[in-house]
Amino acid sequence: MEPNPPFPHIDMKPKSTPWRFLFLIIGIALIVGGSFFVIGQAPADFVPGTQVKVSEGSSVRDTGDLLYQKKVIRSSSLFQFIVKMAFHDRPVIAGDFAFEKNYNVYEVAKMLTGGGFGGTQVRITIPEGSSVVEIAAIMSKSIPGWNANEFVSKAKPFEGTLFPETYIVFKSITADDLIEQLKKQYASKTKNLKDEIKKSGYSESQIIIMASLLEKEAKNESEAKIISGILWKRIKQGKPLQVDAPFLYTLKKTSAQLTMKDLQKDGPYNTYTRKGLPATAIGNPGMTMILAALRPESSSYWFYLHGNDGVIRYAKTYEEHLINKKKYLK
Repeated sequence: MEPNPPFPHIDMKPKSTPWRFLFLIIGIALIVGGSFFVIGQAPADFVPGTQVKVSEGSSVRDTGDLLYQKKVIRSSSLFQFIVKMAFHDRPVIAGDFAFEKNYNVYEVAKMLTGGGFGGTQVRITIPEGSSVVEIAAIMSKSIPGWNANEFVSKAKPFEGTLFPETYIVFKSITADDLIEQLKKQYASKTKNLKDEIKKSGYSESQIIIMASLLEKEAKNESEAKIISGILWKRIKQGKPLQVDAPFLYTLKKTSAQLTMKDLQKDGPYNTYTRKGLPATAIGNPGMTMILAALRPESSSYWFYLHGNDGVIRYAKTYEEHLINKKKYLK
């Protein structure tokens, strides 16, 4: 569920007894009526940019306690009171929230019950396998006027380690801040794989490059593991990978659009003229493909292709592969 749906009109009239309306007025006065009621303001040690994840099914009390622990509000009890009296005990919204400044508890309660963040934040979804250029395009679409060129220039060296996921970011986010956030998430997601990568015999960079190929070459986890096994085997045997995915990265051409001239033009990303992996990752892989690159499945296959029907076919010999080409790539 989105963290910022439209906030409906609040009926400020008492629903039953006069004391309910009186409590409501007192509660609002604590927060809106003046800064002398310190308890309604954010804690002095609040850190701008603090992020809070509200889990599905969280109660108002659980959420208030979490906000208190994260130092977004001074009082969980007051938060609960405001939600009950000002917002008629409306349930809190599940999602990821970031607080760019020290909101008072009334504002926080409004946000978490459907009031949004006043348009200061946007939800960004980066699909698995997205390249730096594609991430820049996503950002530009979500934040008109965002400096995409600066991002591409600064993020290129980190291609492969900018973790694809859904983020809630401020519209004022800079290229440097976004890069740092994506790198930090990558580090968090892969920290438990360091020992396994060392034991694999490959460097972390090699694993990530392979994973970026798998994002384009495989349609699911099962395919990815088998293709990973085929490609690592080809590398070990000194055979060129002969995969088309890097051409989409460098030339923006699909397999069907490639010409013989394209395949014959040598370069660091041409897996037909050169053996081994491309020079860099060709996108930013997700965890499924990273694990497939790290944990390949052995098979007797040396070739594979996706037919025009979308189904993958494997082959043990080049002759079998040619038959599959003629049969399924008509």
